[in-house]
Amino acid sequence: MRTSALSWILLVVVSLLVQLPAEAKRRDRERDERRDRRGRSEQVYNPGLASNDADLVRAVQDRRYVSFVTASQVTVTKVMEDDTLGKPHQRWYVRLSSGDEVFCVYNLDMGKRVPLKAGDVISMGGEFKWTSRGALLHWLHHDPRQNRPDGFVEVGGQRYGLE
Repeated sequence: MRTSALSWILLVVVSLLVQLPAEAKRRDRERDERRDRRGRSEQVYNPGLASNDADLVRAVQDRRYVSFVTASQVTVTKVMEDDTLGKPHQRWYVRLSSGDEVFCVYNLDMGKRVPLKAGDVISMGGEFKWTSRGALLHWLHHDPRQNRPDGFVEVGGQRYGLE
């Protein structure tokens, strides 16, 4: 009888040890989904051309979805090779005034290639989201379905993505 009672207790303890982390992950996932839904209610930050990058910095730090955010005076830190899987996208990183980096993607089917090089100071507007890989700014071009404000990239006074 004693052995079966100890076995039962051991079984319960092991079950709890396995279940508790899974439950914690589920609660974290639900909390993040609630936070994302709250973030979606704050749909647009600074719809005109921003005078700085404060709204994008806030979105990055909050890890919050924003359907449209603008930033100016951000510095290109690295220009990547184009992503050619599926629709071709131009890709680069920018550094914000906070020191954070944001990965940017621009659909080449939607406009002319943006002439970028590391060190360029640019302005952008598009959709921001936090991904498993970090900060992402995309939809940096017009929206043919008009579901969001048209995105853009501005380099040297020339705007791209509005074609």
